[in-house]
Amino acid sequence: MSRPLSGAFLLLALSAPARVDARGGGHTLVVASWGGALGKAQDQAFFQPFARAKGVGVRRFAWDGDAQVPANRPARGRHAWAMALMEDSTARIACMQGLLQRLGGSAGSAEACSVPALHDGIVLAWDRGRIPSAPRWSDFWDVVRYPGKRGLRKDPRSTLEIALMADGVAPADVYTVLATPEGVARAFHKLSQLRPYIVWWTTGADSARIIGNGGVLMTSAAAGEVAAQAATQAAAPSAAGRGRRDVGLQWAQGLDDGLSWGIAPGLDAAERDRARDLLHYMAGTDRVARFAALYRARPDDAAAQPLPMDAAFWQDHLPDLARKFADWLAAPA
Repeated sequence: MSRPLSGAFLLLALSAPARVDARGGGHTLVVASWGGALGKAQDQAFFQPFARAKGVGVRRFAWDGDAQVPANRPARGRHAWAMALMEDSTARIACMQGLLQRLGGSAGSAEACSVPALHDGIVLAWDRGRIPSAPRWSDFWDVVRYPGKRGLRKDPRSTLEIALMADGVAPADVYTVLATPEGVARAFHKLSQLRPYIVWWTTGADSARIIGNGGVLMTSAAAGEVAAQAATQAAAPSAAGRGRRDVGLQWAQGLDDGLSWGIAPGLDAAERDRARDLLHYMAGTDRVARFAALYRARPDDAAAQPLPMDAAFWQDHLPDLARKFADWLAAPA
């Protein structure tokens, strides 16, 4: 189940529009969100009923959540987004840079530009047809015992935490270790051991696709996207075809990724009010429950406690670690 959070983002580069354009009777609100199952669940639980109830259409554009892709917001046109979904760390950076509308709090607060959205798990997904029992991150690196490709997010966030846990760092100690030069070197050294086997993904939907089509044996993955893929296959087993994979999710040593909504700065009063109306609408208890039923991003076992991704840590360290990550990617293998 999803649950609320806090946090807000860098200005975004948007891609082509999502398929669903929930139109109202008059105005249209442009929303930047993620694609895949998460975006579709938002359409069904929030945007379409909001358009019917309020007469304000919602046009959703998909972006990949890459905090390193800033872009100027057009003054008008189809990419003139009014609000967007982003990771908490991206939100905090943008808030401090003045790239989001402040919704309250002091000017020095990094948490004053966002409202709750959801938490999504980044967990180990694996092909149960080839590995019967649940692997852990240490097994993820064992290419002798478990030969095959591995999927990892092409972003230091989550990927460096996973590398340290695979190297034996306890989840509770990950950010303490990663805050040191020695810990950073340790994480990149661990990644270098796996480099020839890595298939990189950039969106949650990509992570579900590469494990679902057999492109990798194991991957870090957005839990909600993998769960939605499994639900779709279960609902239409005849359409799954021979390429269908039985994908498991390992929540032990998983990560809890917080997502938030932010409002673009410089909106006129009417558009800002429409954005706030949508935020209030999405907070309704029945709508939250509807979304959680459509996008299952939490473990079924309440005892499973994934490690919360430290948004404050990434606010401080993302620029430097993103440069190091890019340099590592560009270096010879």
